[in-house]
Amino acid sequence: MENLAPAGNWEALERADAAGADAVYLGYADFSARAGAGNFDRQALEKAVRYAHARHMRVYVTLNTLVKDRELDEVADVIRLMRRVQADAVLVQDAGILRMIRSLCPGLKVHASTQMTIHNKTGAAWCLAQGMSRVVLARECSLEEIRRCAEAGIETEVFGHGAQCVAVSGQCLFSSMAGERSGNRGRCAQPCRREYIYRGQKGAWLSPRDVCLRDELPALQDAGVASVKLEGRAKRPEYAAVVSSAYRQGLDSLTDGAFRRANRQEKESLLQIFNRGGFMKGYAFGCEDADVIYAERVSHCGLAIGRVEQADARFAKLRVEKELHNGDEIEFRGHGAAESLIYSGRDVPAGETAHVRLREGMRVKAGDTAARLTDAEQMREAAEMPCRRVTADMVLRAVAGEPLMLRVTDGENEAAACGNIAAEAKTRPALAAELERNLRRTGDTMFDPGEIRIETERAFVPVSEINRLRREALAALEEAREKAFAPDCGDEGEVLPAELPAGELPPMAVVRTAEQAGLARAHGFRVIWDPEDFRENALEELLAGMPEGDWLQLPRVCREDTLQAIRQLTEKYRARLGGVVLGSIGQLGISWPVAYGAGSGIPVMNRQAAAFLLEAGCIFVTASPELTGKELEELTANNPPVAVTVFGRTQLMLLTHCPARTVLGCKDGHSACRMCDVHHPDALEGNLLEDTMGHAFPLLRQRLPEGCRIRLMNMLPTDWTDRKGIRFRLVELTTENKEEAEQVLNAFAMGKKTGLEATGGHWNRAVE
Repeated sequence: MENLAPAGNWEALERADAAGADAVYLGYADFSARAGAGNFDRQALEKAVRYAHARHMRVYVTLNTLVKDRELDEVADVIRLMRRVQADAVLVQDAGILRMIRSLCPGLKVHASTQMTIHNKTGAAWCLAQGMSRVVLARECSLEEIRRCAEAGIETEVFGHGAQCVAVSGQCLFSSMAGERSGNRGRCAQPCRREYIYRGQKGAWLSPRDVCLRDELPALQDAGVASVKLEGRAKRPEYAAVVSSAYRQGLDSLTDGAFRRANRQEKESLLQIFNRGGFMKGYAFGCEDADVIYAERVSHCGLAIGRVEQADARFAKLRVEKELHNGDEIEFRGHGAAESLIYSGRDVPAGETAHVRLREGMRVKAGDTAARLTDAEQMREAAEMPCRRVTADMVLRAVAGEPLMLRVTDGENEAAACGNIAAEAKTRPALAAELERNLRRTGDTMFDPGEIRIETERAFVPVSEINRLRREALAALEEAREKAFAPDCGDEGEVLPAELPAGELPPMAVVRTAEQAGLARAHGFRVIWDPEDFRENALEELLAGMPEGDWLQLPRVCREDTLQAIRQLTEKYRARLGGVVLGSIGQLGISWPVAYGAGSGIPVMNRQAAAFLLEAGCIFVTASPELTGKELEELTANNPPVAVTVFGRTQLMLLTHCPARTVLGCKDGHSACRMCDVHHPDALEGNLLEDTMGHAFPLLRQRLPEGCRIRLMNMLPTDWTDRKGIRFRLVELTTENKEEAEQVLNAFAMGKKTGLEATGGHWNRAVE
């Protein structure tokens, strides 16, 4: 398995190299889903790829954001750059970028980003059919789903360590709707890492623990995982070193046939560098609800190192259980708000008492616990970890009357440097031992000297000439290693134009209740059911009872067997069913027996993406809610079948954990939970999540055979019912009662505002 490390900047790239990473993933300056990381500009990217390839590390570049039409020319330039620098692969979310790569640089390898929401075998097989070489699987996949995806024949990449998005990746609009910073465009403001109130209880109910699968590597290998991804592009370079090194040790022992679990020191090292509430094993290894969420704190928890025995306004006597180092960052917890400082003083061994000088105004009391947030010794060791070096054998021929010649090899690649004709020595000829001593001075290169053979006869060889030959030969060997390792990215083609056909669409309404459906049908809408319950009996009852021509909206995330069961029911009711609305792009991998369109779970932000989906057989696509009115005009020019949602509560997040079960402390039994079915007083139904400003966000469940997914909805619906110029319109009814639904549909018919409390969404507010 590949040890895949984060490289948010040049220093992190070097630390990943030092720690023995097989590959790194990094962001280009634009179009990266971690715009807050350092990322690389053109010059730095080219340098980074050369550096990595010379050390036989692969480089995957993230182009995994959604892009707007006006950005497509720049995207094309970036794709050309990826080919030119010979990136090992690019990660992609936007179907438009995928379409452009196909025609512009078909030899460039593409990985499906986790933002593409690929989560089952059908999606993995579809990625393979589209020419992608790898899929970064959704974090919500079980180990069995991971195994099935690998069986599709595509490389699978799984998040093995670090921070977890609480929402299904690619399906989060919370940051965007709350403040124009789009997670789909690399600008997430992380509203998940804040406190919320659920049924009167305050906590970070959307903040997951970090995951650590260091000891689960054998199970991942057995499931067919090709690459273990370590999160952390926005973290300090030392993080990349510590985490990559730990996984290097585990993977090496696995390769040797005697897997070694992390010992106590390694576990503490991983906790020390960064953790939130300790570690969990993630959804792949059965974590659920309260095991996933750490509601007490959203930032680094550090490592507990002792307890305060005595304190006054100036000093605290701290009994340390772990060695305390000069320069450590310590946080005191226990009485009021946590207080932190940088310890300055002698190193204190475990079991002794440290006298810690407090800052003015700090409130520390006896009994407070002390946690170390940053270990100065760990930082130093990580920063000084030597980068990997390669052994180079050398042969020097220095014969009077012949050109000096130095040949070098790493065992696979060879290079040489030629010097001037060696003069005959007038006094003492060059000695082999002296020449060898100069050749061994390779400290400023990536090479260690190996076997050195000297062929010399009567020659006078200046030291400066030997130094020049050594530098030139080793530089040539480094270049030879780069070229031998770099992938062949093929020839450059042309961008296929996005010529969208004109289309016709009736007004469409997504509904959740029979009452909403009846009203929408009476107003002439195509009805699209978005049922709460996708269990087989409930879904069959719905399909059997719906009027002919109604459509079904598919869940955005579900297990493979659930998807196949839904497909079988669409086959059974194909004569009655008008069509299906796909919830995620991987569902294009099903041969649907009815018409299908692309729903809001497959966001379309540009005409290239629309062209891709229409060419794949969709009879309509849905515009991203992150577009402004002017951007929508550009996307829908000449009236292609692009539906625009003009009313509805935007789904901000799709959650795998249930807040109701999390607050109750439930850690298992998610799939078997029936609280909402029996209207239990602690059930999720009818409850809200409130922020500390008093804004209330409805929580809607979507019941699947494998358990519920929870839809966190915007506090207000978006209302564009009065906007002129939108030809193909879509209404989404979720929490609206009969009177409200009637009000919405009447407003739609008259081209007026609904009169309900609502937001204008992004009509006049462009996302970053």
